[in-house]
Amino acid sequence: MSVQFTINGDLTAGEDLTVDCTFDGSIQLPGHQLTITPQSQVRASVAAQTVTVHGSFEGQIEAENLLVTQNADVTATVITQKFTIQDGAFFNGSVNTERARAAGEVAKHRAGQRLTEAT
Repeated sequence: MSVQFTINGDLTAGEDLTVDCTFDGSIQLPGHQLTITPQSQVRASVAAQTVTVHGSFEGQIEAENLLVTQNADVTATVITQKFTIQDGAFFNGSVNTERARAAGEVAKHRAGQRLTEAT
């Protein structure tokens, strides 16, 4: 027997995460992967390196890579460098790849400055 539960709030983690529930809030996984299972319903603002949606998602996604799998249902504003949608998936929203590239370049530049300042 499967128990379905709901989480409301803001989640930040320093490791990969799989959501297998109803979730409302925000999810911050800098440098890590978020997987949303087929049974999940997520309404959130998400930031992660990679996001894979098998279930239902509504909100905003900011990730280097986004995969919307077959049978997934996504309504979102997306900022990503790489967007993949499989046959049979539903996607409604906007996708901005230029802003993601620019943000990546700014982050690389800032990291280079920190290294220079440290030496």
